[in-house]
Amino acid sequence: MGYPKILLVFFIILAFVTPANSLVLRTGRDVVIGENEVIDDDLIAMARSVRIEGTVNGDLYAFAQEVMINNIVNGTIYSGAGQIKVNTKNCHSIWAFCGSLDAGGKIEKNLMFFGGQLKTDESAFVNKDLIAFGGDIRIKGEVSGKIKGNMGKFTLGGKAGSVDIQADEAKIESSAFITEDLVIRSSKEPAIDSNAKILGKTEYKKIEGKDAKHEKRAGLAGFFKTIFFFSKLIIGIILIALFKPFIKRTNEILVNSVWKSLGFGFLTIIVIPVVTVITLATIIGIPVAIFGIFVFLTLVYVSGIIFATGFGEWLIRLIKKEGQISPFASFVIGFIVVTLVCLIPYLGFFIRLLAVFFGTGMFVLLLHKLWKISLVKMEQQ
Repeated sequence: MGYPKILLVFFIILAFVTPANSLVLRTGRDVVIGENEVIDDDLIAMARSVRIEGTVNGDLYAFAQEVMINNIVNGTIYSGAGQIKVNTKNCHSIWAFCGSLDAGGKIEKNLMFFGGQLKTDESAFVNKDLIAFGGDIRIKGEVSGKIKGNMGKFTLGGKAGSVDIQADEAKIESSAFITEDLVIRSSKEPAIDSNAKILGKTEYKKIEGKDAKHEKRAGLAGFFKTIFFFSKLIIGIILIALFKPFIKRTNEILVNSVWKSLGFGFLTIIVIPVVTVITLATIIGIPVAIFGIFVFLTLVYVSGIIFATGFGEWLIRLIKKEGQISPFASFVIGFIVVTLVCLIPYLGFFIRLLAVFFGTGMFVLLLHKLWKISLVKMEQQ
């Protein structure tokens, strides 16, 4: 599945599962949701370790060194960690970015994996598709739909609807059962046990020399683009959860001061590098220059999130004229639409540039507004 297709699928899914107006945020060294605890909202958990033994009646966003989920998540699991272990009685879907994922239990829709090693045990049941980009993929459970992706090693010992993958090495064990087609693209012929049951056609497409290297480079590029996309999406959701009132104000600035946002953003993005270069000419100014570089890179990164949220709200307002709009929904929709447009050759560069200018300008105008408010309060005191 190509990068644009992944974004399109993700956009369709998240349009319906984006957090509403409320979120539960849990942080600390260790976050534990006890066996009898019920979270009736979407949950963001950030810690050294996250353990979910209770019930989450919304989406779960878990970021830690180690994540363990052993009960019910009635929404989708989005997790980034060194190691993830999931054994849910039920969850909607899983999107995992990690070193290793051990998955078991029932997954109502899809399992998306980006990382080192994925293992599904015999109890694992994926009701739709499994899409994996990783080093070592081992499937023991059942996948009702398709298994797709690009991987180093692939081993199938369970059941699948169909398999269409690219892998350096592929092994289909005697216990494997494929109800439709098996398609493998590789430079090395797959090892298919004679006792494996494949009801559809079996097709091996050999990749040779330059084609193999090109495919691998394209796969790696797509992988890192996807990782960057999801990491920015996750950071955006966290920032909105932490600074929701300020995000709403920046959205108002984009609507009421469109050209001001563009002008201030342009000036800020031009001025900071110029000042940084000038201060580098003096030894005393080097620390200031380093700080300037840090501020510049932070602004460029955060500006995309700020602009996407305001732009997303504007898009939603075209359909929904009245009522409150979730900043989470605004961000996700705006961010994905901007990302898809940026995939267009040549036009994408100018869209990125405008997003940086507008987002930076919105941020600068917000700071100016907050500064004026603080001065008024000081005068009143």
